[in-house]
Amino acid sequence: MRYVFIANPKAGGGGFAKYRDRFSAACDKMGVPYQFLLTEKPEDLTEFARREGQVGDEVRIIVLGGDGAVCGVANGLIGMDNVEFGIIPCGSGNDYVKSFGGAEGFLDIENYLTAPSRYVDAIDTGHFKSVNICSMGLDAMICDRTNRMTRMKKWLGAATYTLAVMLSMLGKVYNNLTVTIDDETVYEGSYLFALAACGQYYGGGYRGAPMADPSDGLLDFVMIRRVSKLRMLSLIGTYQKGEYVDSKKFRKILAVHRGKKMKVVCAKPAVVNIDGECLRLKEVTFEVIPKALRLIVNEPGHETHPAT
Repeated sequence: MRYVFIANPKAGGGGFAKYRDRFSAACDKMGVPYQFLLTEKPEDLTEFARREGQVGDEVRIIVLGGDGAVCGVANGLIGMDNVEFGIIPCGSGNDYVKSFGGAEGFLDIENYLTAPSRYVDAIDTGHFKSVNICSMGLDAMICDRTNRMTRMKKWLGAATYTLAVMLSMLGKVYNNLTVTIDDETVYEGSYLFALAACGQYYGGGYRGAPMADPSDGLLDFVMIRRVSKLRMLSLIGTYQKGEYVDSKKFRKILAVHRGKKMKVVCAKPAVVNIDGECLRLKEVTFEVIPKALRLIVNEPGHETHPAT
Protein backbone atom coordinates (compact mmCIF):
# COMPACT_ATOMS: atom_id res chain seq x y z
CA MET A 1 0.00 0.00 0.00
CA ARG A 2 1.28 3.43 -1.00
CA TYR A 3 0.46 6.63 0.92
CA VAL A 4 0.14 10.09 -0.64
CA PHE A 5 -0.40 13.21 1.49
CA ILE A 6 -1.78 16.31 -0.26
CA ALA A 7 -1.71 19.65 1.53
CA ASN A 8 -1.66 23.40 1.11
CA PRO A 9 1.25 24.19 3.44
CA LYS A 10 -0.19 27.63 4.25
CA ALA A 11 -3.76 26.55 5.02
CA GLY A 12 -5.25 26.09 8.48
CA GLY A 13 -2.51 28.05 10.24
CA GLY A 14 0.23 25.76 8.93
CA GLY A 15 -1.45 22.51 9.88
CA PHE A 16 0.73 20.51 7.51
CA ALA A 17 3.96 21.39 9.33
CA LYS A 18 2.34 20.28 12.60
CA TYR A 19 1.66 16.76 11.30
CA ARG A 20 4.39 16.04 8.75
CA ASP A 21 6.87 14.41 11.13
CA ARG A 22 4.13 12.21 12.61
CA PHE A 23 3.12 11.02 9.12
CA SER A 24 6.73 10.21 8.28
CA ALA A 25 7.32 8.34 11.53
CA ALA A 26 4.10 6.31 11.20
CA CYS A 27 4.78 5.35 7.57
CA ASP A 28 8.40 4.45 8.34
CA LYS A 29 7.21 2.22 11.18
CA MET A 30 4.74 0.48 8.84
CA GLY A 31 7.42 0.12 6.17
CA VAL A 32 5.24 1.64 3.42
CA PRO A 33 6.23 4.06 0.64
CA TYR A 34 4.87 7.60 1.01
CA GLN A 35 5.18 11.07 -0.46
CA PHE A 36 4.04 14.61 0.25
CA LEU A 37 2.49 16.77 -2.48
CA LEU A 38 2.22 20.47 -1.65
CA THR A 39 -0.26 22.58 -3.56
CA GLU A 40 0.29 26.10 -4.86
CA LYS A 41 -3.21 26.74 -6.21
CA PRO A 42 -6.67 25.25 -5.54
CA GLU A 43 -6.73 23.32 -8.82
CA ASP A 44 -3.71 21.31 -7.65
CA LEU A 45 -5.88 19.45 -5.14
CA THR A 46 -7.96 17.78 -7.85
CA GLU A 47 -5.11 17.40 -10.35
CA PHE A 48 -2.70 15.79 -7.87
CA ALA A 49 -5.37 13.41 -6.56
CA ARG A 50 -6.49 12.32 -10.04
CA ARG A 51 -2.92 11.80 -11.23
CA GLU A 52 -1.97 9.64 -8.25
CA GLY A 53 -5.21 7.65 -8.38
CA GLN A 54 -4.82 6.93 -12.08
CA VAL A 55 -1.52 5.13 -11.44
CA GLY A 56 -3.83 2.20 -10.74
CA ASP A 57 -2.18 0.63 -7.69
CA GLU A 58 -3.67 0.35 -4.20
CA VAL A 59 -3.09 3.76 -2.66
CA ARG A 60 -4.26 5.83 0.26
CA ILE A 61 -4.57 9.50 -0.67
CA ILE A 62 -4.93 11.72 2.38
CA VAL A 63 -5.74 15.42 2.30
CA LEU A 64 -4.78 17.87 5.01
CA GLY A 65 -7.17 20.78 5.20
CA GLY A 66 -10.76 21.88 5.64
CA ASP A 67 -13.94 21.21 3.71
CA GLY A 68 -12.76 23.05 0.60
CA ALA A 69 -9.65 20.88 0.37
CA VAL A 70 -11.72 17.73 0.99
CA CYS A 71 -14.02 18.66 -1.89
CA GLY A 72 -11.09 19.44 -4.17
CA VAL A 73 -9.34 16.11 -3.63
CA ALA A 74 -12.60 14.14 -3.73
CA ASN A 75 -13.34 15.56 -7.18
CA GLY A 76 -10.19 13.90 -8.46
CA LEU A 77 -10.95 10.51 -6.90
CA ILE A 78 -14.68 9.79 -7.31
CA GLY A 79 -15.21 6.39 -8.92
CA MET A 80 -11.67 5.09 -8.30
CA ASP A 81 -12.00 1.81 -6.38
CA ASN A 82 -8.24 1.39 -6.06
CA VAL A 83 -8.05 4.51 -3.89
CA GLU A 84 -8.86 4.90 -0.21
CA PHE A 85 -9.49 8.55 0.63
CA GLY A 86 -8.37 10.03 3.95
CA ILE A 87 -8.89 13.35 5.71
CA ILE A 88 -6.81 15.14 8.33
CA PRO A 89 -9.20 17.98 9.29
CA CYS A 90 -6.98 20.99 9.97
CA GLY A 91 -8.64 23.77 7.95
CA SER A 92 -10.80 26.71 8.92
CA GLY A 93 -13.93 24.62 8.30
CA ASN A 94 -14.12 20.92 9.18
CA ASP A 95 -17.84 20.16 8.94
CA TYR A 96 -17.79 17.01 6.82
CA VAL A 97 -16.02 14.85 9.40
CA LYS A 98 -18.65 15.74 12.02
CA SER A 99 -20.96 13.24 10.27
CA PHE A 100 -18.49 10.50 11.30
CA GLY A 101 -18.20 11.38 14.98
CA GLY A 102 -16.06 14.51 14.69
CA ALA A 103 -12.43 15.37 14.12
CA GLU A 104 -10.94 13.38 17.02
CA GLY A 105 -10.82 10.01 15.25
CA PHE A 106 -9.34 11.58 12.12
CA LEU A 107 -6.63 13.36 14.12
CA ASP A 108 -5.51 10.20 15.92
CA ILE A 109 -2.79 9.97 13.29
CA GLU A 110 -1.08 6.68 14.11
CA ASN A 111 -4.38 4.78 14.33
CA TYR A 112 -6.05 6.66 11.49
CA LEU A 113 -3.43 5.70 8.92
CA THR A 114 -4.28 2.01 9.40
CA ALA A 115 -8.03 2.41 9.93
CA PRO A 116 -10.48 0.66 7.55
CA SER A 117 -12.35 2.41 4.78
CA ARG A 118 -16.06 2.45 3.95
CA TYR A 119 -18.00 3.56 0.90
CA VAL A 120 -19.58 7.01 1.02
CA ASP A 121 -21.82 8.78 -1.46
CA ALA A 122 -21.31 12.04 -3.32
CA ILE A 123 -23.46 14.57 -5.17
CA ASP A 124 -23.24 15.37 -8.87
CA THR A 125 -24.20 18.98 -9.56
CA GLY A 126 -23.39 19.13 -13.26
CA HIS A 127 -20.56 21.55 -12.43
CA PHE A 128 -18.36 19.73 -9.93
CA LYS A 129 -18.97 17.09 -7.30
CA SER A 130 -19.85 17.47 -3.63
CA VAL A 131 -19.35 15.07 -0.73
CA ASN A 132 -21.28 17.02 1.89
CA ILE A 133 -24.08 19.58 1.36
CA CYS A 134 -25.33 21.61 -1.60
CA SER A 135 -28.01 24.28 -1.62
CA MET A 136 -29.63 27.18 -3.43
CA GLY A 137 -30.94 30.28 -1.70
CA LEU A 138 -30.29 32.10 1.55
CA ASP A 139 -27.82 29.68 3.12
CA ALA A 140 -25.81 29.64 -0.11
CA MET A 141 -25.84 33.44 -0.09
CA ILE A 142 -24.56 33.36 3.49
CA CYS A 143 -21.80 30.95 2.47
CA ASP A 144 -20.81 33.25 -0.38
CA ARG A 145 -20.66 36.22 1.97
CA THR A 146 -18.59 34.19 4.46
CA ASN A 147 -16.11 33.30 1.71
CA ARG A 148 -15.62 36.98 0.97
CA MET A 149 -15.01 37.87 4.63
CA THR A 150 -11.43 36.59 4.52
CA ARG A 151 -10.02 39.04 7.05
CA MET A 152 -12.82 38.36 9.52
CA LYS A 153 -12.12 34.59 9.37
CA LYS A 154 -8.68 35.10 10.90
CA TRP A 155 -10.23 36.66 14.00
CA LEU A 156 -13.66 35.03 14.28
CA GLY A 157 -13.10 31.54 12.87
CA ALA A 158 -16.37 29.59 12.58
CA ALA A 159 -18.26 32.54 14.10
CA THR A 160 -17.75 34.35 10.79
CA TYR A 161 -20.68 32.32 9.43
CA THR A 162 -22.99 33.61 12.18
CA LEU A 163 -21.95 37.18 11.41
CA ALA A 164 -22.64 36.53 7.72
CA VAL A 165 -26.13 35.31 8.68
CA MET A 166 -26.86 38.59 10.44
CA LEU A 167 -25.52 40.72 7.59
CA SER A 168 -27.43 38.72 4.96
CA MET A 169 -30.69 39.36 6.76
CA LEU A 170 -30.37 43.04 5.91
CA GLY A 171 -31.23 42.21 2.28
CA LYS A 172 -33.64 39.94 0.44
CA VAL A 173 -33.77 36.53 2.09
CA TYR A 174 -35.99 34.46 -0.20
CA ASN A 175 -36.19 33.22 -3.79
CA ASN A 176 -39.07 32.01 -5.94
CA LEU A 177 -38.21 28.36 -6.56
CA THR A 178 -39.59 25.35 -8.36
CA VAL A 179 -38.21 22.20 -6.75
CA THR A 180 -38.68 18.75 -8.29
CA ILE A 181 -37.69 15.62 -6.39
CA ASP A 182 -37.02 12.37 -8.27
CA ASP A 183 -38.92 13.72 -11.30
CA GLU A 184 -42.18 13.34 -9.36
CA THR A 185 -42.81 15.57 -6.34
CA VAL A 186 -42.95 19.28 -7.17
CA TYR A 187 -42.87 22.29 -4.84
CA GLU A 188 -43.37 25.87 -6.00
CA GLY A 189 -43.27 29.11 -4.06
CA SER A 190 -41.10 31.50 -2.09
CA TYR A 191 -38.40 29.64 -0.15
CA LEU A 192 -35.52 30.65 2.06
CA PHE A 193 -33.54 27.79 0.53
CA ALA A 194 -33.55 24.25 -0.85
CA LEU A 195 -30.84 21.87 0.34
CA ALA A 196 -29.49 18.45 -0.72
CA ALA A 197 -27.24 16.55 1.66
CA CYS A 198 -24.96 13.54 2.00
CA GLY A 199 -23.51 14.83 5.27
CA GLN A 200 -25.18 16.48 8.22
CA TYR A 201 -23.20 19.64 9.02
CA TYR A 202 -22.16 22.80 7.22
CA GLY A 203 -21.51 26.49 7.88
CA GLY A 204 -19.22 25.96 10.85
CA GLY A 205 -21.43 23.55 12.78
CA TYR A 206 -24.97 24.13 11.51
CA ARG A 207 -26.68 20.72 11.49
CA GLY A 208 -28.72 21.32 8.36
CA ALA A 209 -29.49 17.66 7.60
CA PRO A 210 -29.58 15.85 10.97
CA MET A 211 -30.88 12.55 9.56
CA ALA A 212 -28.52 12.32 6.56
CA ASP A 213 -26.46 9.14 6.20
CA PRO A 214 -23.37 9.59 3.97
CA SER A 215 -23.46 5.89 2.99
CA ASP A 216 -27.15 5.08 2.35
CA GLY A 217 -27.23 5.75 -1.41
CA LEU A 218 -29.74 8.57 -0.94
CA LEU A 219 -29.77 12.31 -0.40
CA ASP A 220 -31.70 14.19 2.26
CA PHE A 221 -33.64 17.16 0.89
CA VAL A 222 -34.68 20.11 3.05
CA MET A 223 -36.78 23.10 1.98
CA ILE A 224 -37.87 25.98 4.20
CA ARG A 225 -40.54 28.41 3.06
CA ARG A 226 -40.29 32.18 3.29
CA VAL A 227 -40.96 33.74 6.70
CA SER A 228 -40.58 37.25 8.08
CA LYS A 229 -37.12 38.31 9.14
CA LEU A 230 -38.31 38.72 12.72
CA ARG A 231 -39.60 35.16 12.79
CA MET A 232 -36.45 33.93 11.12
CA LEU A 233 -34.40 35.20 14.06
CA SER A 234 -36.40 32.94 16.38
CA LEU A 235 -35.72 29.90 14.15
CA ILE A 236 -31.96 30.12 13.66
CA GLY A 237 -30.96 28.44 16.94
CA THR A 238 -33.29 25.49 16.43
CA TYR A 239 -32.07 25.04 12.86
CA GLN A 240 -28.42 25.28 13.87
CA LYS A 241 -28.81 22.46 16.39
CA GLY A 242 -30.63 20.25 13.87
CA GLU A 243 -33.72 20.16 16.10
CA TYR A 244 -36.05 21.68 13.52
CA VAL A 245 -37.45 18.44 12.05
CA ASP A 246 -39.84 17.83 14.95
CA SER A 247 -40.19 21.44 16.02
CA LYS A 248 -43.65 23.02 16.05
CA LYS A 249 -42.03 26.27 14.90
CA PHE A 250 -41.18 24.67 11.56
CA ARG A 251 -44.31 22.58 11.05
CA LYS A 252 -45.96 24.78 8.39
CA ILE A 253 -42.83 25.96 6.62
CA LEU A 254 -40.70 22.80 6.36
CA ALA A 255 -40.56 20.05 3.74
CA VAL A 256 -38.16 17.11 4.22
CA HIS A 257 -37.66 14.28 1.73
CA ARG A 258 -35.18 11.52 0.99
CA GLY A 259 -34.42 10.55 -2.59
CA LYS A 260 -31.88 10.45 -5.40
CA LYS A 261 -32.31 13.72 -7.29
CA MET A 262 -33.44 17.28 -6.71
CA LYS A 263 -33.84 19.85 -9.49
CA VAL A 264 -34.10 23.49 -8.41
CA VAL A 265 -35.16 26.26 -10.78
CA CYS A 266 -35.12 29.91 -9.72
CA ALA A 267 -36.93 32.81 -11.41
CA LYS A 268 -33.67 34.81 -11.31
CA PRO A 269 -30.03 33.74 -10.87
CA ALA A 270 -29.39 32.80 -7.24
CA VAL A 271 -26.36 31.70 -5.28
CA VAL A 272 -25.67 27.95 -5.24
CA ASN A 273 -23.41 26.40 -2.61
CA ILE A 274 -21.42 23.25 -3.44
CA ASP A 275 -19.39 22.26 -0.38
CA GLY A 276 -18.58 25.90 0.27
CA GLU A 277 -17.84 26.85 -3.35
CA CYS A 278 -20.42 29.28 -4.71
CA LEU A 279 -21.89 29.90 -8.17
CA ARG A 280 -24.79 32.01 -9.49
CA LEU A 281 -27.29 29.93 -11.45
CA LYS A 282 -30.95 29.88 -12.45
CA GLU A 283 -31.11 26.10 -12.46
CA VAL A 284 -29.20 23.27 -10.82
CA THR A 285 -29.69 19.53 -10.28
CA PHE A 286 -28.29 17.66 -7.29
CA GLU A 287 -28.08 13.90 -7.91
CA VAL A 288 -26.60 11.18 -5.71
CA ILE A 289 -23.52 9.19 -6.75
CA PRO A 290 -23.78 6.00 -4.67
CA LYS A 291 -20.54 4.50 -3.32
CA ALA A 292 -18.53 7.29 -4.87
CA LEU A 293 -15.50 7.07 -2.58
CA ARG A 294 -13.80 4.73 -0.11
CA LEU A 295 -13.39 6.98 2.93
CA ILE A 296 -10.97 6.01 5.71
CA VAL A 297 -12.87 6.19 8.99
CA ASN A 298 -11.34 5.46 12.39
CA GLU A 299 -14.27 3.41 13.68
CA PRO A 300 -14.72 2.83 17.44
CA GLY A 301 -12.62 -0.10 18.60
CA HIS A 302 -9.91 0.27 15.96
CA GLU A 303 -6.55 0.72 17.64
CA THR A 304 -3.47 -0.52 15.83
CA HIS A 305 -1.08 1.66 17.82
CA PRO A 306 -2.32 1.80 21.44
CA ALA A 307 -1.51 4.95 23.36
CA THR A 308 1.31 4.63 25.88
